[in-house]
Amino acid sequence: MPAKSKAQQRFFGMVRAAQKGEGASSPEVAKVADEISDKDAKKFAKTKHKGLPEKKKQEESFEIDKSAHKAAQKKTKMRNLARGNKNPNEKAAAEKKAGGPKLVGEGVMDIVRKYNKKKEAKKPQKAQDAGARARRVLQRKEYKSKVSSIVPAELEDHKTWNDFRKHI
Repeated sequence: MPAKSKAQQRFFGMVRAAQKGEGASSPEVAKVADEISDKDAKKFAKTKHKGLPEKKKQEESFEIDKSAHKAAQKKTKMRNLARGNKNPNEKAAAEKKAGGPKLVGEGVMDIVRKYNKKKEAKKPQKAQDAGARARRVLQRKEYKSKVSSIVPAELEDHKTWNDFRKHI
């Protein structure tokens, strides 16, 4: 198992040194030194540099089948059209064209989105003790006398049924 490049030979030289106890220069070297056998590390490290490339060139290891890729794109487009469509007839047609049942999780996410509406934040209740009510009464009187007869909502008290019965 000789090294395939000069860089690989140098790396395994560091691994070999780490295995001998000279200390690892990086965490990657330490990890490989623990995982690989002494014999294998020695074979990689003793490789001569003559005729080796600096780095091994990697070639693309896959080819994309254009027709299959295009078909998959169409299917995905139809499935997405079916998912977001409100019109039941168009949705059924798109699901039929997409080819079969829904994918796992498609129906679940629709349900989650339906019930995941933001709830309105509760407004804090006004203090209803006697002191707070008396303070608001005084503030309303002062506001009516100095500013306007229309009192802002923050100075009004919470209405009770007895207040409404007085005006009936």
